[in-house]
Amino acid sequence: MKQDRSRRTHALVLDAAATEFAAHGFARTNLQIVAKHTGLTKGAVYGHFSSKEALADELVRLFEESWGDLLRGAEQCGQEPEEGLRALVLGLTRHVQEDVRFTAGLRLATEDARALGETPAFLCGLGVTVSRLVRDAQLHGVVDPALGAEPLSRLLLALVLGMHQITSAGGAGPTHQQVLAVWDLVLLLIRPAAA
Repeated sequence: MKQDRSRRTHALVLDAAATEFAAHGFARTNLQIVAKHTGLTKGAVYGHFSSKEALADELVRLFEESWGDLLRGAEQCGQEPEEGLRALVLGLTRHVQEDVRFTAGLRLATEDARALGETPAFLCGLGVTVSRLVRDAQLHGVVDPALGAEPLSRLLLALVLGMHQITSAGGAGPTHQQVLAVWDLVLLLIRPAAA
């Protein structure tokens, strides 16, 4: 019973912190406000996480776990690379719309990398996955092989990241159907010309 309550409180603190980090980033997040959202004292929050950094680290860890799952899910589409690309775009949009911990981790991981003058590691993984899926789609005749795989991969990366920015910028963001409509248009444009 006590462990269940502790787990619920732990989750409550994570969600409250995620909401703040997603909205304000690391520097502008205040643990006093996080505590206020949970109904706990700041000391009680520290009972679950030793610092703001520890909270941020846990959210980044959870994000990286989910991100890895997204990439693996896209790559497991095997003979259907088009479906893998589609799953990636829709999965990212769904996570950003529905999972505040994911969104917070995404923002925190991006901020960390920018502070170090580096490309976020998750973007490198995304680039590798999208390039592989594009080449596979070209081999399977789903994507026009006359299109350069690398420029097309960069275009699709921009689509994936752009959909994230649209989703996170104004609150509600595009609906699942709107994302699908954009994706269907892109697929129409990159398919091989009819013989």
